Amino acid sequence: MQTSDVAATEKEASLPAEWKRTLVSFLIFLHLFALGVAVLSNWNPSPLALRLRRVPFVKPYLEYLALDQSYVPLYGLTFGMTEDTDVVAEVDLKLSDGSEQSFSLPASTLAPRQRWRRDARLAETAADLTGENFRAVESLLPQAIASHFVAEHGAKGGTLRLRRHFQQPITAPSSSDAGERDPYDKSRYYSQVYEARIIVVGGQVQLLKSEAAAEVAPAAINKGGK
Repeated sequence: MQTSDVAATEKEASLPAEWKRTLVSFLIFLHLFALGVAVLSNWNPSPLALRLRRVPFVKPYLEYLALDQSYVPLYGLTFGMTEDTDVVAEVDLKLSDGSEQSFSLPASTLAPRQRWRRDARLAETAADLTGENFRAVESLLPQAIASHFVAEHGAKGGTLRLRRHFQQPITAPSSSDAGERDPYDKSRYYSQVYEARIIVVGGQVQLLKSEAAAEVAPAAINKGGK
């Protein structure tokens, strides 16, 4: 046997079986297809992208492997608008043993980063759906958040707040005021957009929104009787 024939035989023998190569190529294609759907359907998806997400294996594959993250907000620029700010949901619970405990959504220690971003977007959406234009639905997401924490910790009541974390001005890092330099100073860089008492009745969680003073102030009495 010639040297070239021996080399060709050894090369052919070292390769995996053809069906294995075909299977691996097909799995790589499925993986890249799922990633492509995740990117296309993550931010302002088209009708086609939404239909692709309903392909049987795509959605569970992306969720279980934590691949369905928010690609655009993670790497996009911001314009200093309200929509660019972060929101945190603060939950103060009264536990069944009489103690009190505080939680936040997203939790600062939550990992991996994809899970933190999902919780952050949930809090941001809850804050965006507050105000005069969303009176009918503004308590839906806060109630779901409160129900989760109540069920997880067996609480009997508490308070939920949504706070918006604003960006520092460009001069803040060089300020002589330590409070102004601190980006987590709640008196300067946080604005409360929603607050409600958590009430548990018959195992069901209800929210009693705390109205602003101007909203609950009694109407002035007309002494003239009109």
